[in-house]
Amino acid sequence: MNATGVNASVAVVLATFDGAKHLEGLCASLEAQRYPRERWRLIVVDNGPEPGVAGWFAERAPGARVLVPGTNLGYAGGNALGMREALAGGADYVVIVTQDTQVEPDFLHALVDLAEAHPNAGAVQPKLLRRAADGRTVLHSRGNELHYLGVGFVGGDGEPDRALAVQSIAYASGAGVLYRASALRDVGMLDPALFMYHEDSDLGWRLRLAGWQALLAPDAVMHHDYDFDRPAWKRKFYYVERNRLINLLTHYHAATLAVLAPALLVFEPIGILYAARRGWMAERLAVYAFFARPSTWRYVAAKRRTVQALRRRRDRDLVPYLSSRFSFGPLATPAVRFLLDPLFSAYWRVVKTLIAW
Repeated sequence: MNATGVNASVAVVLATFDGAKHLEGLCASLEAQRYPRERWRLIVVDNGPEPGVAGWFAERAPGARVLVPGTNLGYAGGNALGMREALAGGADYVVIVTQDTQVEPDFLHALVDLAEAHPNAGAVQPKLLRRAADGRTVLHSRGNELHYLGVGFVGGDGEPDRALAVQSIAYASGAGVLYRASALRDVGMLDPALFMYHEDSDLGWRLRLAGWQALLAPDAVMHHDYDFDRPAWKRKFYYVERNRLINLLTHYHAATLAVLAPALLVFEPIGILYAARRGWMAERLAVYAFFARPSTWRYVAAKRRTVQALRRRRDRDLVPYLSSRFSFGPLATPAVRFLLDPLFSAYWRVVKTLIAW
């Protein structure tokens, strides 16, 4: 590692929620890091609801800074609180880790190495792995992908684990990511108002608009104990759809929204049908209720002004990073692969040639 990298100060931020069962494995993997111990520190935000997380760290990792907000700030708000603490403490880099992950010993080294070698990288994502149902270790994300309709998803999920090259990615997964402190000061933190889901695509999109790169660091390896059948997916659907629409309304140029309007309108009844089939209509209607509130539009208008003021890149520059297919496993049903993907891909092939702004 170069001398500058060795001296870089890193703050690792961990937001916990009902996560005591994961702490032992994650913290052991962090303590095994080969990065100089005096150059990184752990900031924990205890979102609850179970008691004892602060006590666990006091006993097992007394050097950790534990923040207890007293209410559940969500993944976005909890990590934003930790990120602010990290920047106030003078960190050069902020690394977010999810509670249900473990990292390999060169994780921090590899992330910082790559960031130091690419000064315009605002975000660097590790290679994310998970355990398949048959016990194999497979890719979980080799860089997240962003559909032009605003749906963000892990790229390459389920593919065989293999050696990967450093590469530019659409945006970095919030499950594990290094952010450059100067980039965060430029564009802001995760948006607490999003609470959870698509908070990483929001920040990644802002970084891209402001001219920062997002890169994959394949030598930084994180294992994610991800559960595709988690019971909270019903609630997840509300936040995914709500935040997808917020991102679309605040990040795209107005002309881009205009040319995408037909596809967005077609996508809405498809989303309604999907919600009805899954028994999630209440959550879908709650999204519409959210956008019926005047307070929502005040928030959207204010956020749009803030995001557009960051713009150093045109939407045209974003086109190569946008996907036209839903290639994430749970989304890629036969109906999606053989009907929706060809439809939306054909529309995108035409529309993207019009985006000159």
